[in-house]
Amino acid sequence: MKVCSFALFALGSFSVVASLWGADWPCFGGPNRDGVSSEQGLVGKWGDREPDKLWEAKIGAGYSSIVVGMDRVYAVGNEAGKNVVRCLEAKTGALAWKYEFPCAKAAKYFDGGSRGTPALDSGMLYSLSHEGALFAFDAKTGRVKWAKHLVKDFGGRRPSWGFSGCPLVTGDRLIVETGSTKGSLVALDKMNGRLLWRLGSSEAGYASPMLRPTDPSQGLIFNRGGLTGFRVADGKLLFKYEHKTRYGINAAQPVDVGDYALISSGYGKGAALIDLRSSNPSSKWESEEIACQMSGGVRMGDHYYAIHGQTGGRSRHASLRCVEILSGKVLWGKVGFGVGTVIRVGSVLVILSDQGELALVAADPGGFRELARFPVLRGKEIWTPPTYANGLLYCRNQEGDLVCFRLGSD
Repeated sequence: MKVCSFALFALGSFSVVASLWGADWPCFGGPNRDGVSSEQGLVGKWGDREPDKLWEAKIGAGYSSIVVGMDRVYAVGNEAGKNVVRCLEAKTGALAWKYEFPCAKAAKYFDGGSRGTPALDSGMLYSLSHEGALFAFDAKTGRVKWAKHLVKDFGGRRPSWGFSGCPLVTGDRLIVETGSTKGSLVALDKMNGRLLWRLGSSEAGYASPMLRPTDPSQGLIFNRGGLTGFRVADGKLLFKYEHKTRYGINAAQPVDVGDYALISSGYGKGAALIDLRSSNPSSKWESEEIACQMSGGVRMGDHYYAIHGQTGGRSRHASLRCVEILSGKVLWGKVGFGVGTVIRVGSVLVILSDQGELALVAADPGGFRELARFPVLRGKEIWTPPTYANGLLYCRNQEGDLVCFRLGSD
C-alpha cells in the first residue's frame, strides 16, 4: 500500500511539472486535460468584496468550454441556425475574428447549442461542431486551412446529444471520436485532415480523448461502451474495460493515476478504479458513492474531488465530495453547488455551481473549507467548467453569456 501511495504522489508531481510549460488553457481541461492549473497567485480570500469583472461578451448558445492561448480567447456558440467560432482579445474581450456556418441548434431536452470544446496547437485551432463539422483554422486570422465532416467523410454516428469531445492533438496527429462502425476513433494528419488510422466500432461518448501522462505513446477514450486504451502511433487497441450506463452516456473525463484510471458516470452506474497493468483490466473497486454525470473531477495527490449527483429534481442533493483514490472511500461531502463543475488551481478548487455561483474551496482531505463565494452568472443548468489562464477566470452559461474576472494577484 505504501508503494502505491508513493506512485500516486509521484504522478501528481509529474502532472504539475508537465503543466508548467505555460499558463494558457489550450483545450478541454487545460494543458493536461485533467482540469488542473499549476499557476501561482490565485487570490483565495476576498472578504466582503468581489473580484474585478474585466469584460463580458455574447458568444451564442451552448456548453463548449473556453480555451485560451496567445493572449486570445476562443469560444463556440450557436446563433440563428449557425455555429459561430469566435476569437476575442483575452484582456478586453474585443472581437478579433469570427467564423460562422450553418448548424442546427439541435435541442434535446435542454436548449441545444454547441457542445465540443476547440483545441489550440502550434498556431492552429481545431473545432468540432455538435453535428460533426470539423474545422482547422489559422488561430491568428480565422482562415480555414481544411475541413472534414465526421458523418459524411468517415461514416460517423452523431450521438443523441451531439458530438461533444475536444479533438486531441499530439505530434502530427489529430484524434477525434466519430462513432463510426468502421472506425469509431480516427487519427488525422493535423496539417491537412488526411486519414492516418481507424480504431473500433463503438458509438461515440461525450468525453474527450487524452494521453496517459506516464506514457504519452498511449491514449484513453471513455466512450459509450466504457474505457478504451490505444496506441497513438497506429491506433492499435491496448485494452477495453466495459462501463455501460442506463442511457449509454459516459461524459466525465477519466483521471489517469499511474497504474490505474478512475472513471465515473451518472445514471446509477457510479465510479470505478481500473487496474491498467494488463491487457484485460479489472476494477480495484467500484462505488455508486461518486457518480459524475456531466463533468469529471480533479485530482490532488492521493485524493479526487468531484461533484456527485444527478440533474433534474435531484440536483439539490448533489454534493462536492472528496474521495480517497486507492480505496474509493468518501472522506467528506458538501451540498450547495447543484450539478456544477470543478477545476483546480494550485491547492484551491474553483467550483462553478449550476446556478452561476463561483466558490473557492481548499483541496483538503481533512474537511470542507470554503474560502470565498460570489455570483458570476445568471441562469440555470450551467454545466460548462470554468477556464483559468494567466490569472483570469472565464465562465459561460448555456444562453451564451461569457464573463472574465481577474482572480490572480497582479
